[in-house]
Formats: sequence, structure tokens, C-alpha cells
Amino acid sequence: MNHHPLQLLAAALVLGHASLALASTNSVTVFPAEGNKQCSDYSANSLIKQMGTSKPVASGTVTGPENPKDADTTGESAAYALAGGTVASFSAATTPIDYAILKSGSNVSVIIYPSGGVLSDRNMKLTVNGLDKTIDAISLCYGLGNVAPPPPPPTTIPSCEDLNNAGGLDHVMISCPADGSSSIIYNFELDNTHFYNTNGTPLACVCNRPALLECNPNVPYDALNPGNGACPQPMGDKTGAEVTTHIELNNDPYVCTTVGGIRKCYSY
Repeated sequence: MNHHPLQLLAAALVLGHASLALASTNSVTVFPAEGNKQCSDYSANSLIKQMGTSKPVASGTVTGPENPKDADTTGESAAYALAGGTVASFSAATTPIDYAILKSGSNVSVIIYPSGGVLSDRNMKLTVNGLDKTIDAISLCYGLGNVAPPPPPPTTIPSCEDLNNAGGLDHVMISCPADGSSSIIYNFELDNTHFYNTNGTPLACVCNRPALLECNPNVPYDALNPGNGACPQPMGDKTGAEVTTHIELNNDPYVCTTVGGIRKCYSY
């Protein structure tokens, strides 16, 4: 059964007794609905595919037909979990999930994901009149082919040792601490407009450590998904107080540093 997007929106407005708050960690919106848990109720039958369970337990695996739009040819699956009967999650999906459906009695939430889909989600709830309902069924919907452009590859701060083998940091050979301690060396070209060399030479390197991979400081660390690109990490063996350091450069010309709350400036 096919539905026009306007019909779906109208249904969402009519059935507005369900909460419109974001229903999960990775969703962009949620449509409240009633009745069925079939993915084909909310998009074209010829495209959408489904995997799910009508009797979710604390944890398990759901499987579904092969998505011809992804790289593999072995069918699709995902792990799921249900906490307290009201909070669902899924992970390790073998194909991008376009939207998910949670069902509780006659109430349904259609959880919509960004273009390109997601491979995992957490904190999935079906909320009606401010109350989280017991989840009777979970469906994961895929195959729409809404493929987002791939993100640019993350940049790195290379190791100084590797740069020395290639001629140094902007032709400057770096002497790293002999005791094996880690250091980040920055190279600012004071005579250049943007303070770095535009010939592709790295701005910095790190001593006595492998290359540092770019991360996202706005993504919280997730022990279940350690490869999510988060910058915050567990404390582990980290020592010393948390001190933010700022380096300011402008065209006046002077340079300022703020370390431990103390700001100092130097002209050049």
C-alpha cells in the first residue's frame, strides 16, 4: 500500500496525541501513527524492505532480505536490545536503516533517519501523552537508496618521525624528546596570510606517537560504538588537571596564548 507524503503528514497531524519529541539518539524526526508496523505502509512497496520482530526480548538479532543497493550479497541483519520494555536500540546493521517503527498496542512511532540512513540507534521510545509505552514490536526499514555523499576523509596530525623521513615539518627537522614523552609541534608561518604553508605541508606533527586522527568534540563517547568519531574518551590513565589551552593569531600582528586561565600576548 503506497502513501503520498502529504497523506502521511496529514495522518501525523491528525494523530497528534503522541509526543513529537525526538524518539531516539540518531533520528531527525518521528511521526506518530496507529495500526500497522509494516515498513511498506510508509513508503513505496517496490523499494522498501524490512527486518524486525513482533516479540522483542532483552536482546537478539533480526534478519531481512538482501538490499541490492549495498555492497554485500549475503542478506541483512542487525542486533537489537530492549531495556525495561520501553527503550529500544539497534546496532551493527549490515545495511543503512532509513526509518524504524516501534509498535505498542495500536500506537506506532515512525522514527525517521537522515538521508543515507544509519547503522545504529539508541534511546528509541514510543511516547504517548508523555508516557513511554511498552514496545510490542520493532521494525527496521531499509532499501530506499537515499545515499548521502560520503564524508571527506578525516585529516590527521602526522607523526614527526614520519615527517622527518619526508623532509621535516615544512622543511624543519623535528627533534623529538629522547625519553619517549609525547609532544605536539605546531608550525605557524607568521608571514603567510593564514599562518600555514599553502603547499600542502602539515601544520603540526606529534612526537613519539602514531598519527592523531581527526575527531568530533560534539559527539559523546560511546563504549558500545568506540568508532563513532568522538573526541571525549574515558579518563583511563590520564594524569593532571583538565586545562584548556588557546592559541590566538591575527594580522595586527601579535600572538596570544591562554594557558590555565592566564592570557599573555607577544608582538612580532
